[in-house]
Amino acid sequence: MSRLFVGIYPLALLLLLALPTGQYGKAALVSGCWTIGNALGSPVAGMAADRFGQYKTLLLSVVAHFVLAAMTLGAVALDSSLATTLVLALLLGASVVNTGPMTRARWAAMWPDGTPERSAAYSVETVLDEVVFAIGPLLAAALAIEVSPYLAVASAFLLTACGGTWLLFQRRTEPPRRPPAARVHRRLAARYPGMPLLLVLLLAVGATCGSAEVLLVARTGELGNPGGAGLVLACFAVGSGVSAVLYGARTRTRPAPLRLALSASAFGLLPVLYLTADSFVALMACSAVNGLSMAPTVINAFHLLDELVPVAIQTEGMNWVWSSLSLGFGSGTAAVGRIADEMGSRATFLLPVLCALFAAATAHLLRSRMKPRVAAEELKTS
Repeated sequence: MSRLFVGIYPLALLLLLALPTGQYGKAALVSGCWTIGNALGSPVAGMAADRFGQYKTLLLSVVAHFVLAAMTLGAVALDSSLATTLVLALLLGASVVNTGPMTRARWAAMWPDGTPERSAAYSVETVLDEVVFAIGPLLAAALAIEVSPYLAVASAFLLTACGGTWLLFQRRTEPPRRPPAARVHRRLAARYPGMPLLLVLLLAVGATCGSAEVLLVARTGELGNPGGAGLVLACFAVGSGVSAVLYGARTRTRPAPLRLALSASAFGLLPVLYLTADSFVALMACSAVNGLSMAPTVINAFHLLDELVPVAIQTEGMNWVWSSLSLGFGSGTAAVGRIADEMGSRATFLLPVLCALFAAATAHLLRSRMKPRVAAEELKTS
């Protein structure tokens, strides 16, 4: 429940401003600013959780998020300036603590790296994320179109507050805070070898998904079925969820950099299918097929993170991963709206295609950089 906001907020904010005008430029900027704010706030929340504990971090987040949600809805209702709305959307996104990385950090504290239990837990987490992305857009579209877009945004806050409050009281599984000595003069998780390239890769993955989401919404309107936007987005999440279940059930022996390069290669090639979709059904099918490569890429990214970042800063490291995905998603969302207004959504699908290819190329570069390290580890264990 606490992570449903991820699937609701971007589309709900997009529809909140796009439904009255039919224009996606301003709406995409606001939605993108929310996602960028969430991306910028996520590493800070991770560092706070590592240092002060998840309980205090979540408590502060719920209170701040309530105030900012009310201010954002009020600004839109009063037709405030675009600058004011963008700032509030940015702060609203930054105030939300992503509970997905927090729960992954709890699994990491319970089970050591390489165990079947942790692998299964990461796969379950990815399935839950995809369930969120399947249900969230459907819920956002249904509430926004059939009832009120304001209610769609409000539902995201209410679900976030309820889920976050529930997690507050799960004190038994909360990872222990690191002792002060372990925090002195340490590096940021993002600065460990291999992490910069991994974050760039995930930035491109997020940009692919963010730009594709706006274009899928716009394309459903061009095909005469604007109410089907949530269904098309849900198809992507269903495809990703199915692949997460199937991929998570497998026993993997190949090195994590190689697995990531292979899954990212599929992710890089499949968006070309969007350019061929000329009907609503074809768009749904292309969305579902593209989703198949998403979950394995994210799962492998988290497995590689385990090898790159010390356990003591796992929460921060996982929030950097989430932050990169969110920052890419928000940037793609914000950039593509005006282009789609001018060129049409079908031609603009070239943007997510290029972003996906860049993600695949970065994954192969990361693998080549890590080959000496993998070889050394294999030699050490032999």
